Amino acid sequence: MDPVKVVIFVAAFLLLIILGRKLSRSSDSIPMPTPFRTYDSAEEENQKQINLPAVIGADLPFPISLPDLIRDPDGRYNRPEFHNYYFEKTDLLTGPTDPAGFYDRFYLEARDVENSHRILYKYFVATPLGLQKALADKHIPALHLKEHAFIIARWNLPLILETAVKHIIESYVEGSDAGEHMLPNEDSLE
Repeated sequence: MDPVKVVIFVAAFLLLIILGRKLSRSSDSIPMPTPFRTYDSAEEENQKQINLPAVIGADLPFPISLPDLIRDPDGRYNRPEFHNYYFEKTDLLTGPTDPAGFYDRFYLEARDVENSHRILYKYFVATPLGLQKALADKHIPALHLKEHAFIIARWNLPLILETAVKHIIESYVEGSDAGEHMLPNEDSLE
């Protein structure tokens, strides 16, 4: 290869790099207009609510009455201790934006008194209209519910909690599915 051609090629390459840098610097110095946006009071409220942490059941008094915690002669208890409950997306105080078209996952944390294992129960809770919204939101023709699920007529937190607690107590007494929900013991995590 001819050395003159190589020098011309390298010089042209360096000239393009220098020219590109100068052009990029000049475009940075041109001020870009910033969009001006005003918020009405409803949007400001929604923005404030988005920034606030969701309220969970441990922050509230338990809204339903529970049967007394009783130990039978075999050493088994009639129910676990309930410590917390919450939804995946829905705040417990404000509830869903559409109480008639609601669907969300509900979690209830408990502790097995007999052996101190933590238990996390998971449910899918929906209204009939909420099921239709779930199908539409996920763009699917059918829902396959792998977890426990129940359908309610309308958002009602005490009813949701009471239904879940009744199911847990029934299964707890039978001993059928308490083990599948158990989490590692807190002592073993240290």
